[in-house]
Amino acid sequence: MKSLFRIALTASALMLAGGAMAAPRTVTLNVENVSCATCAPIVKRVLSRISGVSRVTVVEDSGMATATVTFDDEKVTPEALTRATTNAGYPSTVKDKKSSS
Repeated sequence: MKSLFRIALTASALMLAGGAMAAPRTVTLNVENVSCATCAPIVKRVLSRISGVSRVTVVEDSGMATATVTFDDEKVTPEALTRATTNAGYPSTVKDKKSSS
């Protein structure tokens, strides 16, 4: 009976810790239509407000921008990030994605 209790307790602990095991991911997005001084901050704000996003940097260069986003892959996907910028008027595509270990 004690061993059954220990197994159940261990299984519960592993299920609760499941979210803690998710590795942060980083994705780089190519963002279009970033043509004025307010565009890059808008892109950054749009991405920062998404649940699961922990860090955003946006670098503008000649009407384009590169957004580097660190996020929890259990809460948001790169596709959701590109949808968010596109819906805000700044179409984007995934340039590169990697683990942030």
